[in-house]
This record gives sequence, C-alpha cells and structure tokens, in this order.
Amino acid sequence: MADTRAFEQACDNSVNKMQELLMQNMELTLDHIAEKAKEKVGVGTGELRADTKSLGAEIIGDEVRGAVGNTSDHAIYHHQGTGIYAVNGDGRKTPWSYDDPKTGEKIWTRGSKPNPYLKDTIEQEQSTISKLLGGAN
Repeated sequence: MADTRAFEQACDNSVNKMQELLMQNMELTLDHIAEKAKEKVGVGTGELRADTKSLGAEIIGDEVRGAVGNTSDHAIYHHQGTGIYAVNGDGRKTPWSYDDPKTGEKIWTRGSKPNPYLKDTIEQEQSTISKLLGGAN
C-alpha cells in the first residue's frame, strides 16, 4: 500500500490556505461595506458614523460569515425607525414626548423614519461585494 501522508498533508495545507484567503477577502469586504455605509448615516453627533464598523468574520462549517454593524444603543432605532414609521410596523402607535438633551425642550413625536444605511449599502454594493469576495482588490 502506498504512503499517502504527503498527499494528505498537501490537501490539508491547501484547505488551510483557501480558508485564510476567504477570510482575508471577507475582511476586506466588511471594511468596504462599513466605509460605504458611513456615507449614508444621518449625522447628529457623529456617533453612529464613528461606530459603524466590521464586527468580524468567522468560518462556521463550510461557510464564511461576516457582519458589519454598530454597537451604539440607538443604532437599531436609527436603522429600523420607531413609532408609526418602524420598518416592520411593530413600533408604538401612540405619540410620546421626551426632553431634548440639547435644549431641554419637551418634544412630542410619533416616531422617526428609518434610515436603513447598512441594508441599502449592501444592496447598492453587490457588484463590488462579489468582486471583493472573489479576490479582486
């Protein structure tokens, strides 16, 4: 029987190199998406723009997965909307008030319209995303 250890090792090395390449391509793609998404964020304090970033990539089974997002508490409300404007219609239906942190003035609202800057970026950048994932830099 032939000794196949060298062949098996070469196959393992090839798989490892391919996984490294896929991870590099995913990380470049995530950085690209984050930078493009920053251009679409509404600017109030600049916190959302500053915190929009790659949340990392990982290999799970035979898939490479990655995420871009934001860790700010209010990011989800900015992206998905609130109140009567909430994307899935699951927002509060009655008006409410809050004190404006800048002026102290009481503000009445029925919600805020969504700004799905991450979703929009992914949809608009599909061509570039495909190229980056495929290794075109």
